[in-house]
Amino acid sequence: MDEPRRAQADVNPPEDTPSRPDPGVTAMTFTAAADLLVVARANGRVESWRIGAPSTPQVVRAESDDPVLDLVTDGPRILGVSARHLLVWNAAMEPQAEYALEHPAYFVTVTPRGVWLAGDSHVARLDRDLGEARWTPISEGRTTDFDVHPSEKRFVVVKDRVAVRVHDAGGAELHAWDRKARRNVRRVSVRFADRPEHLWEAANRDWMLGRVSAKSGRQVGRNNPRRKFASAWAGPLALCPDRRFLAVLQTGRDVQVWDLDLDGPVFYAEPVIDRSQEKLMASLSRVPAFAPAGPGEIKVVARHRQPDRDAPVTALAISAGGTMVALGDRAGTVHRCEVRTGAIERLGASGWQAAPHGLQMTRWARGVAHGVRDGERWIVHQGRLARLDFAHPDHIEGVVLDGFPAGAGSGGGQPSIFFRDDLVWHADRGGLRAWEIATGRLVWHLETPGVPEIAGDAAYLIEGDFHYSRDRFPLVKVDLATRAMGEPGDFEIDRSTIDLSTAPVNWPQLHTIGPHVVLELYSRPERAFLIDPERRVLKRELPEGVGLEPHDGRRVLHQVPDGYAVIDLADPDAEPRVHKFGDPIRNVRWHLELGDDRVVGWDRAAQRIVVASRTTGELLGHFAGHGAQVFTLFASPDERTLLSVDAAGFVRTWRL
Repeated sequence: MDEPRRAQADVNPPEDTPSRPDPGVTAMTFTAAADLLVVARANGRVESWRIGAPSTPQVVRAESDDPVLDLVTDGPRILGVSARHLLVWNAAMEPQAEYALEHPAYFVTVTPRGVWLAGDSHVARLDRDLGEARWTPISEGRTTDFDVHPSEKRFVVVKDRVAVRVHDAGGAELHAWDRKARRNVRRVSVRFADRPEHLWEAANRDWMLGRVSAKSGRQVGRNNPRRKFASAWAGPLALCPDRRFLAVLQTGRDVQVWDLDLDGPVFYAEPVIDRSQEKLMASLSRVPAFAPAGPGEIKVVARHRQPDRDAPVTALAISAGGTMVALGDRAGTVHRCEVRTGAIERLGASGWQAAPHGLQMTRWARGVAHGVRDGERWIVHQGRLARLDFAHPDHIEGVVLDGFPAGAGSGGGQPSIFFRDDLVWHADRGGLRAWEIATGRLVWHLETPGVPEIAGDAAYLIEGDFHYSRDRFPLVKVDLATRAMGEPGDFEIDRSTIDLSTAPVNWPQLHTIGPHVVLELYSRPERAFLIDPERRVLKRELPEGVGLEPHDGRRVLHQVPDGYAVIDLADPDAEPRVHKFGDPIRNVRWHLELGDDRVVGWDRAAQRIVVASRTTGELLGHFAGHGAQVFTLFASPDERTLLSVDAAGFVRTWRL
């Protein structure tokens, strides 16, 4: 490599340099401290934007015919590559050096031991001091993506957007495969996983973020249900410096952040790059637009999202620790997303483009056990009992429950701790336990032959095995007042009113909702019954597919094809209160009805929380941020704050 120069290069890029509109964004990176965002543009200009400061950039490189095409953070310095030069800045974005390159290069990446460059015809490796470059020829074709494994045992290039070529450290091509056979695939993006034998791959017509074999491109662990995009239009990818968090671009402008240690998404946002009315309406279309249709009914105006196949986003960056994501587009606009709050800022604008709805993000890694005491939500996290602080859900200040089972509670919707007088109760496979609320002292433990379910002043469990050919099963009651377990008594299923011949039952399971007990028979289809455990009779059959996560101590919400229904368990003879919609809402699962006419649910397709009026049908808001399925939604007592927990254990709080 030639000696470094301080002066600006005056070399025109070769004709095969990818052309980009002026002043579109070509590359971005955050500094190691995430205090600056560095932006390179197609007109050759390089800027640094200070995070949290007034939105005015510092120009660190003037306009030039030699634009910087890729940027990377390398500890205390920033490296940029143009077609013919490697540029170096320090952490304050002061120019340090500029090296002329022997061959054109369009990509730069760093490993713990070196710096790598890639062009269409050659790949180069440099030592940390950026001394002599060792160039290796690669196969023909336009290079559209590039990565190196941290061990430097393998590097990978993508040729002409769909052809993947894996090389060893010496440049020899080991494996070659492509996605030409896949329908409509126009671009493939890859990054090495923890092992050099595996790659993370996103293709713009594949709904999955795939861990694939570097040898064959075949999926590894295809059945993991969390490797799911909200859209089929996916790619490209960006890795943070510690290679733990990966950002995936979707629909040409939306972004997901994946925690690769957890192998699942932790954040989802939708920066609206195109501010035209048409694009703005398209960005909202995955949440149905509501309109009133008359007394007691709600009409849904159906809309279908059609993502732009020519993605407007041209650059993507993620900060160390996955705390921020940035997107740059063909028009030169740069958006920054905060992962903690879900806020979206357009750099250079006077304020937030999308004001932060999120108040806090934390993680209940092993979930929580939760319950209600005097109308307030209480939780047990890592053995500590405390009142849930909606403003700071990661601050658990309370008493330690002696011997509380490790890992108990999953953060799911069903309560798993129950309060009686001055005691808190918990039931699991180990039996029943009771602790003093004030001291956390374990005062009682009863081992049971099955898993008990607490309802009212008693706990119930099914003892022994159950076969679908039987008409009865043994039901056991434990009186919480006397702490005595009764003898098993047969619970008889009246087959004259319940036909199980066409749907053999594999096993029964009890659920409790406040003082009510529900018997669920696992069959095809599954069936659930509200029962009277004292009289050992069925009180009513619940609708097929009813959600057994309680809305409160007496109601459940039931999903129906054209809306949802509210079932009052306290009145077995009452008809469900149905909220109908003019068009089916297939993707929204409703969880909560609030006291001021609002209903809150989870849109599985759009991966966001939806708030709507249950009587007028007006769409009141939607919160994007969770990257995985949300199973739990809690509202604060004043209904001004919403807390949500997803399948990965990530907890977010929102301002309603």
